[in-house]
Amino acid sequence: MGQGFQYTGQLNNTKNRTIALATNYYYKVDFYQLQYYFAGLRKKKFGIDILIQPQYNTTKYKYYRDSDATPYLTGHEAGINLGFLYRWNFTRNNASFYISVSTGPHFISGAPDREVPGFVFSNNFNAGINLRVYKNLYADLRAGIRHASNLGFKVPNAGLNDLTLNEGFVVVW
Repeated sequence: MGQGFQYTGQLNNTKNRTIALATNYYYKVDFYQLQYYFAGLRKKKFGIDILIQPQYNTTKYKYYRDSDATPYLTGHEAGINLGFLYRWNFTRNNASFYISVSTGPHFISGAPDREVPGFVFSNNFNAGINLRVYKNLYADLRAGIRHASNLGFKVPNAGLNDLTLNEGFVVVW
């Protein structure tokens, strides 16, 4: 689970822009993702995993984020991402740090006027950490950047950009 946002105030419903992307729209995403990793390469201190990530996300957006008179609209996204994780292992597999890249087709039901609703690609870059909680159960925390656009198939295609924060659990089989 996680969230995508343009500025930190979206996380707690304030106008705080301490960490922000330079955007003129509001597009907040609540992520509901499943992830499946499988080892492509395993060494003692590092590994490369292949990632499959189906997801269903809910969205809240409006066309001009600074206009209080503009109503918020809601929508959804559905899709699947495929990618790679490069993992560094620490302390006898009790913790690992990773970076990941992924992309995949998605459908969005609505978007600010800079992007056409419908078919888009979601491109993601994340950095995260897995911490062992119990035996084969790990907490997963990650931050990243996401860009979604339709690859120029329709106009407009300025894309949607989000900062992302995700948290969850990983079970190792």
